[in-house]
Amino acid sequence: MVFLRLFTPKSAGLSTTQGEARTMPKLDRDGDVYLLDLGDDENRFNVDWVSSLEARLDEVQAAPAPRALVTMASGKFWSNGLDLEWMAANPELIGVFIPRVHDLLARVLGMGVATVAALQGHTFAAGAMLALAHDE
Repeated sequence: MVFLRLFTPKSAGLSTTQGEARTMPKLDRDGDVYLLDLGDDENRFNVDWVSSLEARLDEVQAAPAPRALVTMASGKFWSNGLDLEWMAANPELIGVFIPRVHDLLARVLGMGVATVAALQGHTFAAGAMLALAHDE
């Protein structure tokens, strides 16, 4: 957290993700298989992105069996992990946000459906942890 307090996007000449249009995860279905597309950008975890992902997982878990989940992305990155720019701009939310990310990882681990992470691009940090939370 010290890094996040010292390094802010504005001090480094960077823009924050606040107000930018970001690709949110989308869910499609092909028979008994749900296709979760994380998006075509860096797919970094911030509160809006995680909320969207949680809502898509709600849909999968509410569906009758049998079902399976394939999580994919369509850009250079499968996921670049935590959105450090967002975290630097919202330091007061980090204490609540990180446990929520941990809960998301635990949820994928124990979903009760077959899960596959189809990695087509770079997968770093929390994104790699999300990939490892899948069965395959």
